[in-house]
Amino acid sequence: MRIKVKFFSSFGNLAGVNEDELEVPEGATLRKVVEVILERYPQLKQFAEYMITSLNNRVADEDAPVKEGDVVAIMPPLGGG
Repeated sequence: MRIKVKFFSSFGNLAGVNEDELEVPEGATLRKVVEVILERYPQLKQFAEYMITSLNNRVADEDAPVKEGDVVAIMPPLGGG
């Protein structure tokens, strides 16, 4: 099934794209989607434990099921001062 992935902030710079479409297995979870993203964009692997992910504009558990046409966002940790 095909999903859309959006990369925010420095992750877009590292990936070289702000958006991509990925093919993931039917019945995939958000965890599996992140695995596919890290395989396709290995330059992001060093930040894997800090990534914030959302599914259809909502922060989601890594076991959340992903469906055809869903949008997954990958963001670095938020900071401010």
